[in-house]
Amino acid sequence: MGKFSLAGIKQMKKNNRNSVARLAQALPHRKRDVYSLPMYDGTRPVCIAEVKKASPSEGPIRHVSPAGQAEMYMAGGASAVSVLVDDIYFSGSFDDMSAVSARVQAPVLCKEFICTPEQVEAAWLTGADLVLLIVKMLEDDELAELYSQIASLGMTPLVEIHHESELERVLPISPPTLMVNMRNLDTLNIDMNTGMQTLRAIPSSIHKISASGIQSREDIQRVIEHTGAGTFLVGTALMKSENPQLLLQELTDVR
Repeated sequence: MGKFSLAGIKQMKKNNRNSVARLAQALPHRKRDVYSLPMYDGTRPVCIAEVKKASPSEGPIRHVSPAGQAEMYMAGGASAVSVLVDDIYFSGSFDDMSAVSARVQAPVLCKEFICTPEQVEAAWLTGADLVLLIVKMLEDDELAELYSQIASLGMTPLVEIHHESELERVLPISPPTLMVNMRNLDTLNIDMNTGMQTLRAIPSSIHKISASGIQSREDIQRVIEHTGAGTFLVGTALMKSENPQLLLQELTDVR
Protein backbone atom coordinates (compact mmCIF):
# COMPACT_ATOMS: atom_id res chain seq x y z
CA MET A 1 0.00 0.00 0.00
CA GLY A 2 2.86 2.38 0.82
CA LYS A 3 2.91 5.68 2.70
CA PHE A 4 -0.24 7.78 2.45
CA SER A 5 0.38 10.67 0.09
CA LEU A 6 -2.23 12.76 -1.74
CA ALA A 7 0.23 13.46 -4.53
CA GLY A 8 0.94 9.75 -4.95
CA ILE A 9 -2.75 8.87 -4.86
CA LYS A 10 -3.54 11.53 -7.44
CA GLN A 11 -0.95 10.11 -9.82
CA MET A 12 -2.33 6.59 -9.38
CA LYS A 13 -5.87 7.77 -10.03
CA LYS A 14 -4.83 9.63 -13.16
CA ASN A 15 -2.92 6.58 -14.40
CA ASN A 16 -6.07 4.54 -13.81
CA ARG A 17 -8.45 6.82 -15.71
CA ASN A 18 -8.80 4.47 -18.69
CA SER A 19 -9.97 1.60 -16.51
CA VAL A 20 -12.45 3.92 -14.76
CA ALA A 21 -13.71 5.05 -18.18
CA ARG A 22 -14.24 1.40 -19.18
CA LEU A 23 -16.06 0.83 -15.90
CA ALA A 24 -18.34 3.80 -16.56
CA GLN A 25 -19.21 2.45 -20.01
CA ALA A 26 -20.27 -0.85 -18.42
CA LEU A 27 -22.43 0.70 -15.70
CA PRO A 28 -26.22 0.76 -16.10
CA HIS A 29 -28.05 3.98 -16.94
CA ARG A 30 -28.86 5.96 -13.82
CA LYS A 31 -32.47 5.66 -12.63
CA ARG A 32 -32.15 7.21 -9.17
CA ASP A 33 -33.35 10.77 -8.51
CA VAL A 34 -30.90 13.29 -7.09
CA TYR A 35 -31.43 14.03 -3.39
CA SER A 36 -30.38 17.17 -1.53
CA LEU A 37 -28.62 17.10 1.83
CA PRO A 38 -30.86 18.42 4.64
CA MET A 39 -29.71 21.63 6.34
CA TYR A 40 -29.15 21.94 10.08
CA ASP A 41 -32.07 23.90 11.56
CA GLY A 42 -30.61 24.56 14.98
CA THR A 43 -32.25 21.58 16.67
CA ARG A 44 -31.34 18.00 15.80
CA PRO A 45 -27.86 17.56 14.25
CA VAL A 46 -27.68 16.30 10.68
CA CYS A 47 -25.56 13.15 10.43
CA ILE A 48 -23.90 11.77 7.31
CA ALA A 49 -23.07 8.19 8.27
CA GLU A 50 -20.13 6.65 6.46
CA VAL A 51 -19.56 3.17 5.07
CA LYS A 52 -15.80 2.74 5.50
CA LYS A 53 -14.28 -0.73 5.60
CA ALA A 54 -10.70 0.45 6.10
CA SER A 55 -8.66 3.65 6.30
CA PRO A 56 -4.99 4.72 6.08
CA SER A 57 -5.02 5.72 9.77
CA GLU A 58 -6.85 2.64 11.11
CA GLY A 59 -6.07 -0.09 8.58
CA PRO A 60 -8.87 -2.66 8.23
CA ILE A 61 -11.90 -1.62 10.31
CA ARG A 62 -14.77 -3.99 9.52
CA HIS A 63 -15.92 -5.88 6.46
CA VAL A 64 -19.61 -5.21 5.96
CA SER A 65 -22.31 -5.36 3.34
CA PRO A 66 -22.36 -1.68 2.25
CA ALA A 67 -26.10 -1.75 1.56
CA GLY A 68 -26.83 -3.51 4.86
CA GLN A 69 -24.71 -1.05 6.81
CA ALA A 70 -26.44 1.86 5.08
CA GLU A 71 -29.85 0.47 6.02
CA MET A 72 -28.80 0.29 9.68
CA TYR A 73 -27.68 3.91 9.45
CA MET A 74 -31.03 5.00 8.05
CA ALA A 75 -32.85 3.10 10.80
CA GLY A 76 -30.73 5.00 13.32
CA GLY A 77 -31.74 8.37 11.94
CA ALA A 78 -28.92 9.20 9.53
CA SER A 79 -29.80 12.04 7.16
CA ALA A 80 -27.42 10.83 4.46
CA VAL A 81 -24.87 8.10 3.74
CA SER A 82 -21.25 8.49 2.66
CA VAL A 83 -19.55 5.66 0.75
CA LEU A 84 -15.78 5.26 0.43
CA VAL A 85 -15.09 3.95 -3.05
CA ASP A 86 -11.29 4.18 -3.03
CA ASP A 87 -9.81 0.68 -3.25
CA ILE A 88 -6.22 1.52 -2.31
CA TYR A 89 -6.64 2.71 1.28
CA PHE A 90 -10.34 2.23 2.02
CA SER A 91 -11.15 -1.18 0.48
CA GLY A 92 -14.09 0.38 -1.36
CA SER A 93 -15.42 0.35 -4.90
CA PHE A 94 -18.00 1.93 -7.19
CA ASP A 95 -19.92 -1.33 -6.73
CA ASP A 96 -20.34 -0.29 -3.08
CA MET A 97 -21.71 3.07 -4.25
CA SER A 98 -24.16 1.40 -6.57
CA ALA A 99 -25.35 -1.04 -3.88
CA VAL A 100 -25.99 1.73 -1.34
CA SER A 101 -27.70 4.15 -3.72
CA ALA A 102 -30.00 1.38 -4.94
CA ARG A 103 -31.06 0.58 -1.36
CA VAL A 104 -31.58 3.92 0.42
CA GLN A 105 -33.88 6.83 -0.39
CA ALA A 106 -31.55 9.47 1.02
CA PRO A 107 -28.62 11.55 -0.21
CA VAL A 108 -25.49 9.49 -0.92
CA LEU A 109 -22.01 11.00 -0.96
CA CYS A 110 -19.32 9.50 -3.16
CA LYS A 111 -16.03 9.79 -1.27
CA GLU A 112 -13.13 9.17 -3.59
CA PHE A 113 -9.90 10.95 -4.40
CA ILE A 114 -11.57 12.66 -7.35
CA CYS A 115 -9.15 14.14 -9.85
CA THR A 116 -10.46 13.01 -13.27
CA PRO A 117 -13.72 13.51 -15.21
CA GLU A 118 -14.03 9.74 -15.55
CA GLN A 119 -14.39 9.37 -11.77
CA VAL A 120 -17.14 11.99 -11.74
CA GLU A 121 -19.00 10.12 -14.48
CA ALA A 122 -18.70 6.86 -12.53
CA ALA A 123 -20.02 8.58 -9.41
CA TRP A 124 -23.03 9.85 -11.37
CA LEU A 125 -23.80 6.47 -12.90
CA THR A 126 -23.58 4.68 -9.55
CA GLY A 127 -26.11 7.01 -7.94
CA ALA A 128 -24.14 9.73 -6.16
CA ASP A 129 -25.96 12.85 -5.02
CA LEU A 130 -22.84 14.53 -3.68
CA VAL A 131 -19.23 14.11 -4.81
CA LEU A 132 -16.20 14.95 -2.68
CA LEU A 133 -13.50 17.32 -3.95
CA ILE A 134 -10.42 17.65 -1.72
CA VAL A 135 -8.89 21.09 -2.22
CA LYS A 136 -5.48 19.98 -0.98
CA MET A 137 -5.00 17.53 -3.85
CA LEU A 138 -6.29 19.71 -6.71
CA GLU A 139 -4.90 22.67 -8.64
CA ASP A 140 -7.21 25.66 -8.98
CA ASP A 141 -8.11 24.85 -12.59
CA GLU A 142 -8.80 21.19 -11.73
CA LEU A 143 -10.99 22.20 -8.81
CA ALA A 144 -13.02 24.59 -10.98
CA GLU A 145 -13.42 22.11 -13.86
CA LEU A 146 -14.43 19.15 -11.69
CA TYR A 147 -16.75 21.35 -9.63
CA SER A 148 -18.47 22.52 -12.81
CA GLN A 149 -18.77 18.97 -14.17
CA ILE A 150 -20.33 17.66 -10.95
CA ALA A 151 -22.82 20.54 -10.82
CA SER A 152 -23.70 20.14 -14.51
CA LEU A 153 -24.84 16.57 -13.77
CA GLY A 154 -27.18 17.85 -11.06
CA MET A 155 -25.05 16.58 -8.17
CA THR A 156 -23.62 18.66 -5.32
CA PRO A 157 -19.84 19.20 -5.31
CA LEU A 158 -18.83 18.80 -1.67
CA VAL A 159 -15.57 20.71 -1.26
CA GLU A 160 -13.31 19.65 1.60
CA ILE A 161 -10.74 21.80 3.37
CA HIS A 162 -8.82 21.53 6.63
CA HIS A 163 -7.02 24.81 7.20
CA GLU A 164 -8.45 28.32 7.11
CA SER A 165 -5.82 29.32 4.52
CA GLU A 166 -7.54 27.09 1.95
CA LEU A 167 -10.64 29.30 1.98
CA GLU A 168 -9.06 31.83 -0.37
CA ARG A 169 -8.86 29.12 -3.04
CA VAL A 170 -12.43 27.96 -2.49
CA LEU A 171 -14.54 31.08 -2.07
CA PRO A 172 -14.15 32.25 -5.71
CA ILE A 173 -16.21 29.24 -6.89
CA SER A 174 -19.03 30.17 -4.45
CA PRO A 175 -19.75 26.74 -2.95
CA PRO A 176 -23.09 26.52 -1.10
CA THR A 177 -21.57 23.89 1.21
CA LEU A 178 -18.08 23.34 2.62
CA MET A 179 -16.81 20.39 4.62
CA VAL A 180 -13.97 20.80 7.10
CA ASN A 181 -12.00 17.64 7.76
CA MET A 182 -10.68 17.64 11.30
CA ARG A 183 -7.99 15.25 10.10
CA ASN A 184 -4.78 16.76 8.77
CA LEU A 185 -4.12 14.77 5.60
CA ASP A 186 -0.38 15.45 5.81
CA THR A 187 -0.03 13.74 9.18
CA LEU A 188 -3.35 11.80 9.38
CA ASN A 189 -3.73 13.20 12.90
CA ILE A 190 -6.99 14.67 14.19
CA ASP A 191 -6.62 18.42 14.87
CA MET A 192 -9.93 19.62 16.28
CA ASN A 193 -8.63 23.09 17.19
CA THR A 194 -7.53 23.87 13.64
CA GLY A 195 -10.71 22.36 12.24
CA MET A 196 -12.97 24.39 14.50
CA GLN A 197 -11.04 27.56 13.71
CA THR A 198 -11.64 26.86 10.02
CA LEU A 199 -15.35 26.21 10.59
CA ARG A 200 -15.66 29.55 12.38
CA ALA A 201 -13.96 31.33 9.46
CA ILE A 202 -16.48 30.07 6.88
CA PRO A 203 -18.98 32.79 5.88
CA SER A 204 -22.42 32.36 7.41
CA SER A 205 -24.00 32.11 3.95
CA ILE A 206 -22.26 28.76 3.41
CA HIS A 207 -23.60 25.51 4.89
CA LYS A 208 -20.75 23.93 6.86
CA ILE A 209 -20.05 20.29 7.65
CA SER A 210 -17.66 18.92 10.26
CA ALA A 211 -15.96 15.64 9.33
CA SER A 212 -13.79 13.22 11.35
CA GLY A 213 -13.02 13.09 15.05
CA ILE A 214 -16.55 12.46 16.34
CA GLN A 215 -16.75 9.71 18.95
CA SER A 216 -19.52 10.88 21.26
CA ARG A 217 -22.51 13.15 21.73
CA GLU A 218 -20.22 15.45 23.72
CA ASP A 219 -17.95 15.86 20.68
CA ILE A 220 -20.91 16.96 18.58
CA GLN A 221 -22.13 19.34 21.28
CA ARG A 222 -18.66 20.90 21.49
CA VAL A 223 -18.46 21.55 17.75
CA ILE A 224 -21.96 23.03 17.65
CA GLU A 225 -21.26 25.35 20.59
CA HIS A 226 -17.88 26.55 19.29
CA THR A 227 -18.58 26.79 15.55
CA GLY A 228 -22.31 26.72 14.86
CA ALA A 229 -21.83 23.76 12.49
CA GLY A 230 -24.61 21.24 12.98
CA THR A 231 -23.93 18.76 10.18
CA PHE A 232 -21.45 15.96 10.84
CA LEU A 233 -19.84 13.18 8.85
CA VAL A 234 -19.16 10.22 11.12
CA GLY A 235 -17.39 7.08 9.93
CA THR A 236 -14.92 5.15 12.09
CA ALA A 237 -16.94 5.29 15.32
CA LEU A 238 -20.00 3.89 13.54
CA MET A 239 -18.03 1.23 11.70
CA LYS A 240 -16.46 0.02 14.95
CA SER A 241 -19.75 0.03 16.84
CA GLU A 242 -21.56 -3.24 17.51
CA ASN A 243 -24.80 -1.26 17.32
CA PRO A 244 -24.42 1.63 14.86
CA GLN A 245 -28.16 2.28 14.90
CA LEU A 246 -28.13 2.97 18.65
CA LEU A 247 -24.91 5.01 18.43
CA LEU A 248 -26.45 7.23 15.74
CA GLN A 249 -29.47 7.85 17.93
CA GLU A 250 -27.17 8.81 20.80
CA LEU A 251 -25.03 11.10 18.61
CA THR A 252 -27.96 13.06 17.23
CA ASP A 253 -29.91 13.39 20.47
CA VAL A 254 -28.06 16.54 21.48
CA ARG A 255 -29.72 18.78 24.07
